[in-house]
Amino acid sequence: MYRPSLKPRDRFASLALVGALHAGLILALLNLSGAVDIVSRQDLTQLIDIADPPEQQVVEVKPAAREEGEASPPNIESKATPVVDLKPKIVLPTPNPLPVSPTPKEGTQTTQGAAPVPGPGTGAGGVGTGTGAGGSGSGPGGGGEDGIAAVRARLATPPLRGRDFPRQLLASWPRGADIFTRLRVDENGVVIECDVMRGTGYPGLDAEVCAIVRQRVRFTPAVNRRGQRVADWFGYRQEAPR
Repeated sequence: MYRPSLKPRDRFASLALVGALHAGLILALLNLSGAVDIVSRQDLTQLIDIADPPEQQVVEVKPAAREEGEASPPNIESKATPVVDLKPKIVLPTPNPLPVSPTPKEGTQTTQGAAPVPGPGTGAGGVGTGTGAGGSGSGPGGGGEDGIAAVRARLATPPLRGRDFPRQLLASWPRGADIFTRLRVDENGVVIECDVMRGTGYPGLDAEVCAIVRQRVRFTPAVNRRGQRVADWFGYRQEAPR
């Protein structure tokens, strides 16, 4: 075990010397740093000049004084923006020109009639060449009362139905469109003429229907007062197949 060789007296002297050295160092440091001035709070407020904000002035606007019983000033009047009224432009259809006689009140031409076709006007047609319907016609039915049917022609075959027409024709036939025709029936009950009075709007289809009617429809011939067969007209309505 280590034991110090210094005596108690020498040890005390060493401690005293160390304490004196520390005290001297502390005093030296204090002298080098200088004195610290402590400024009070009151002195600090005097050094810093803090100006108070200016007070805001409130200006009170008072209405102009009016005499008792005086009317208030006129208010602002609003005016509507004018709108231009545009009148629609109406276009009148141009009428179709009417047929006019090239030689009015002259001669005995058929154009002197009132209708655009030869009719019973002031210039009616002359002698006809029909099948015997005229008063002095040169047809096979003869003229006069012998050519007039006392008993009209009657339908001898049933009216045509959908099965009487080809499928291609039925496919192009408008739905519900009946065809109204005027048939000329000769002395044997055969249809020799077919005129479409009101059709389907398709002339080709109407003509094909007329051709089938002439082939398949038969009549009981008309007769005159003497019991002779004569030609006659018959109104035939062909119903639409669907």
